[in-house]
Amino acid sequence: PETTHQVSFMFSDRGIPNGIRHMNVYGSHTFKLVKDDGESVSCKYHYKTDQGIDSLPEEKAKELSGSAPDYSLRDLYTAIAAGKYPSCIFYIQVMTFK
Repeated sequence: PETTHQVSFMFSDRGIPNGIRHMNVYGSHTFKLVKDDGESVSCKYHYKTDQGIDSLPEEKAKELSGSAPDYSLRDLYTAIAAGKYPSCIFYIQVMTFK
């Protein structure tokens, strides 16, 4: 199910993210967390941007891929230098074995 979720985002009409600050991040891997008493759960990590989702128009994305391949990283550094620190909400998806 998680792979289907990831692939559906790749082929959705959401487009190419306008930088790292404007995209959600969904972990691909599942981790097993074990408590001191031996009880365990599976979990996945998700980061949801507070800046909002923003996509580049196709023509702009093509232009940037040739002229500024580091656009996303430069956008992040420029925002931080201007005091516009990106933020996100961290979520843990917990799945029990029961």
